[in-house]
Amino acid sequence: MVKCSICGKDENSLLRVKHRRLGIIKLCFECWEVESGNKNLLPSCGGCDCCK
Repeated sequence: MVKCSICGKDENSLLRVKHRRLGIIKLCFECWEVESGNKNLLPSCGGCDCCK
């Protein structure tokens, strides 16, 4: 199991994201919802429209 970078919860599947202040991290879905709502997540790819 891997731990969420924000809350530390052990999860089998985490979301890999690019965080505005923390860089590339892994988040559980609950923390992803909060960080996304706070506009702290950046597009992790470049050039295409898939992350917008």
